[in-house]
Amino acid sequence: MKSQNHLIQFFKTKKHLHLILIGMAIAALLTHINFKTLEAKLYDFRITYGIQKQSTKKIALISIDDHTVKALNDYAPLPLDYHVRLLEELSRYPIKGIGYLVNMNHVSQIDPELFEKEWGDRFVQAAHRLENRGVPVVMGSIYDITGELLPPYPLSSLQNAISTINDSGNVFQEDDVKRRNFSYLFGKPTFHIALAEAAGLIPAQFTPKGSIEVNEVQGNYFYFSYQGNTEKKLNQTYPIYSMIDLINGNIPNNALDDKLVLIGTLSKDNLQDFIKTPYSARPQSNPKLIVHAHILDSVLKNSGLIQSPKIIDFLITGLFVTLVLFWVLNNTPIYGVISTLTLTFIYLIIAHFLFYGFGKNGIWLNEAQSLVGIFLAYYLAVPLRLTQEYKKRWDFQRQHQIFKQVEEMKTNFISLVTHDLKTPVARIQGLTEVVLSKAKDRLNTFEQKNLKSVILSTDELNRFISSILELTKIESDKLHIELESKDINDLIENAINRYSPLCKEKEIQIKTDLEPLFPIKIDAHLIQKVINNLIDNAIKYSEPGSKILISTCEIDDQIEISVTDQGFGMTKQEIENLFTRFYRAKNDKTSQITGTGLGLYLSQYFIKAHQGEILVESDFGIGSTFMIKLPLKIREKESRFQNKKHFFPGLRLKEKKRNKNNLKENEHV
Repeated sequence: MKSQNHLIQFFKTKKHLHLILIGMAIAALLTHINFKTLEAKLYDFRITYGIQKQSTKKIALISIDDHTVKALNDYAPLPLDYHVRLLEELSRYPIKGIGYLVNMNHVSQIDPELFEKEWGDRFVQAAHRLENRGVPVVMGSIYDITGELLPPYPLSSLQNAISTINDSGNVFQEDDVKRRNFSYLFGKPTFHIALAEAAGLIPAQFTPKGSIEVNEVQGNYFYFSYQGNTEKKLNQTYPIYSMIDLINGNIPNNALDDKLVLIGTLSKDNLQDFIKTPYSARPQSNPKLIVHAHILDSVLKNSGLIQSPKIIDFLITGLFVTLVLFWVLNNTPIYGVISTLTLTFIYLIIAHFLFYGFGKNGIWLNEAQSLVGIFLAYYLAVPLRLTQEYKKRWDFQRQHQIFKQVEEMKTNFISLVTHDLKTPVARIQGLTEVVLSKAKDRLNTFEQKNLKSVILSTDELNRFISSILELTKIESDKLHIELESKDINDLIENAINRYSPLCKEKEIQIKTDLEPLFPIKIDAHLIQKVINNLIDNAIKYSEPGSKILISTCEIDDQIEISVTDQGFGMTKQEIENLFTRFYRAKNDKTSQITGTGLGLYLSQYFIKAHQGEILVESDFGIGSTFMIKLPLKIREKESRFQNKKHFFPGLRLKEKKRNKNNLKENEHV
C-alpha cells in the first residue's frame, strides 16, 4: 500500500513539474518579446489614474503667453529687450534660481541687432547680478541631430544645459509621449540637474534613482514621476504667471519667494510649446513648460521610477503561467475562470501601488508581459481541459452503454431464471403437502417436522422469487397499479387470518384498533403485500409472548395504518438504511431470522406509487412503529411508476406517533 501511494505521489509530482517547466518556458519566450504598445497603455494608465504625489511647492512658472504678446503688441518669443526687463524685474524677488527655457536663437531671429548692441550685455549683466546674490541663472539649450545648439553670444557665456525632453526611445512604441528624460548627456548634467545643483538643492554629481546608463552618449536617463495633470486647463500643481503681469507688478508679493522660476513660451499658435504626456495626446493640450516643472520636481524629490529587473519579470510571469495552467487543468471551468480573473485583478492592484511606491520611488513592473502570460496560459489550458472533459465524457458514455447492456442482460436473466424457478418450487411444495397429508399417519414426528420445514422453505423461496420479479418490473418501469375500490380494514383482516398460525406458534397476540373506513381506490394486490410484509416483520422480530397493535384511522384527506410491535427495535443507523435494497439489520438477535432485504424496499415503492408515504419510528430494545399514509383520492395521472429517482429510503416518523402503551390498554383482538 505504501509503495502504491509513493507511486501515485511520484506521478502527481511529475505532473506538477511539467507544469512548472511549461510555465518557465512560456515566461522565457515572452521575455524576448516586446509588448511596446500594451505596456505604453498600461504605463500611462498608472500615471493618469494612480495615486498623485505631492509636489515640492518650490517651483513657479512664468509664461510668455498670448496675453503677454497681445499686451506688448509683438510676437513670441519677444525681442531681447523684454527679456532683459524680465530678468531685472525678477531681481527684486527672493527667488532660489532661474531656469530660462526660451529658445534664444528664435529671439535672435526677431531682431539680431539687439544682441550686438547693449541689450545682449545687459541680459548677461542682469544674470550675473542675480548670480552674485546666490540666484543662479541656467539657460536651456536645444539638442538635435547636429548636437547641442547654444544661444547667440554673449548669452552663450552664461551657464547652459541641454533642456530637450527625451522621447521614450525603443522602450515604448514611437508615440512621442514624454515619459523619461536624460539626467546626464556626454558627461554633462542636463538642464534640470544643473539648475537644482546650482541652486544648492541637490548634491554635486547627483544621479536620480532608477537611472539607466546609456554608454553610446556617455549619459543616463530616468523615468520621472508626474505630480499631477499636465493639461493647461487642469493644471493645479504649479502656479503659472504671465510675463506681462510680472513686469507690471500684478502678481502677489510673495508668489515667487524661495521658488525655482522656470521661464518659457506658451502660445496656442506655436505647436512646439506643447508635447504629448500620459494624461493627454491631444495637440496644444500639455504645455512643455509644465512638463519641465514636473521633471524638475522629480529631480528635487529624487522620485524616479525604478524599473524591475528582467529576472523578476520572468519569475513573476512564470509563476502566474504555472498557477493558471494548474487551476484550469485541475479544477472546474468556473473555478478556473474566477481564479484567473482574481489573480489578474490582484496583480494589477499590487503593481499599481508599487508603481507609486510607499515612499519616494515607485517600482515599475512589466505588466504587459505578465498579463499576456496569464491569458496565454489560460487559452492554452482551456483546449487541453476540453480534451480531458471530452475524453471523460466519452469514457462515461461508453461505460454507460456497457452498464445498460449488463443491466438489460441481468434483468432478462433474472426474469428468465425466476420464471423457470417458480414452477419446480411450486411442484416441490405441492408434492410435499400431498405427502404430508396422505402419509401423515405413517410418518413419525421427526419426519413430519422435516416435511413442514420443506414447505416453509419453499414458501420462503417462492416469496423471494416473487420479490425479485417485482424488483425487475420496477427497474424496467413495467410495474403499473390497477386501481379498484377496496376497504383497507378487509386487507388487514386477511393478513391477520393468514399469519394467525404463525402468531399462535410464537404465542404472539395481534390486537387491532380499526376505525370504520370508506372504500378507497387502491391496487389491492400491492397494498395487501405491504400490509402482509409489515405484519410478517412484526411477528418475526418480536419476542414470544409479546403483542402487536394494528390500527387504522382517517385524518384529513388521508388514511393512516400503523403497525406497532414490542420487538427488538432498531438503531438510528439501521433506520437510515432500512428502505434500501437487500438491507437487513444485523445483530445477535436478528442474524438467525430469514429474509430477503427487499420487503420494505418494495413496500415503500408501492406506497409511493399511491402518492402516499411510509414512516418508521423505533427505539432499540423496545419496539418499532411503521405508519402508512394513503390519500383518499389518488391522482390517476401519477399512478404509474414513472420516475424511480422520486423514491428515497431512510424516512422517519414526523407526524402522529402511536403510543406503545395502547398494547396493554386495548383488549380488542
